[in-house]
Amino acid sequence: MRSSFGIWIAAAAASLAMNPPIRIVAPAAFETRTWMPLTIEIQFDENADAQTLLVELNGDDITDLFSLSAAAGGHVTAIAFDVWDDRVLLGANQIDASIDLSGAPENAARAFETQGDPYADGVEAFVPGANGGFNAGALPDVVLGSPVGSGLFVGGLDVVSLGRSGRIDLRFDDNVIVDGPGVDFTVFENAFLEIGAGNLTTVPFAEPGRVSVSQDGIEWFAFPCALSPGAGPYWPGCAGVYPVLSNGTLAMPHASIPSSDPIASLVGQSVFTIQAPAGSGGDSYDLAAVGLAWARYVRIEAADFDTNVVGSGNSGFDIDAVAAVNSAPSIPLPSLGPGASNGLAIAVVAVAARALRRTRRRR
Repeated sequence: MRSSFGIWIAAAAASLAMNPPIRIVAPAAFETRTWMPLTIEIQFDENADAQTLLVELNGDDITDLFSLSAAAGGHVTAIAFDVWDDRVLLGANQIDASIDLSGAPENAARAFETQGDPYADGVEAFVPGANGGFNAGALPDVVLGSPVGSGLFVGGLDVVSLGRSGRIDLRFDDNVIVDGPGVDFTVFENAFLEIGAGNLTTVPFAEPGRVSVSQDGIEWFAFPCALSPGAGPYWPGCAGVYPVLSNGTLAMPHASIPSSDPIASLVGQSVFTIQAPAGSGGDSYDLAAVGLAWARYVRIEAADFDTNVVGSGNSGFDIDAVAAVNSAPSIPLPSLGPGASNGLAIAVVAVAARALRRTRRRR
């Protein structure tokens, strides 16, 4: 018969295993994630000395990136959002965390992998419309990878013009867009704010387009878009309206970090004092709006009318790039459309998206 002391020891060991003094909550152990900005979540015992917290990512001290919550449930949560720069590596990554409890150091470690990137990987179709085709000779590379934006007041030229009623379908290979918290992907054009009297910003120079998504490249689901001549100047629901604030360098926001400031809030401000909003710019979309759990293809269709014609061959929506905000490594995924009740599909997609649902919390 086990002694009461032995039972107590076993119970204490089990409790410690379930509630260690410090643990890494996200990313999950041995998880494979898209190579993009990372959210790291750590929990530690409320009696630990928070001043001694040390977190390293691939050997770099990133402790200063963390914000601490108030103690709850016997622990404190530390979260760092959008960890990127050159700290997140393509391939193998390692997080090490330590903190002092009762004068003794406690440690936790977590290994995870990254693959691919959040950007479109291929052009499935390009059908230029009237007066389109600017830079078409640079396809496909010009519309793949990160956007090359020029900020609030300049439209970038790393684009292809679709022309009136033109269309382009982009494909994700290494990773797929998944329905996570908030918006799930961003479409980048080359819209910019114009400058009016008194050096005040006016409505954007916009060439709108309708956005659709698909899982198989055959069945498409369109996002609501006010694509009619009288819907300007903001063209609700359409892409091609918000300036691009990301250019693939560390000097500007990463393309997977969306902007939340409404475009109208940027109008009527002095060009001398306006602050660029946080995030990448571009026009963002939530897969939940069309009832999809994931998508591999993104289609942009330019308006069939001119809004801001620049010149021959340079009419209609100017596509720069598409980037996932919520992404998961590409694995065989069953179809899941609006109203679907396929339990296996739901289960598989839930596994693919679980980590980002847990870690890409909004501030």
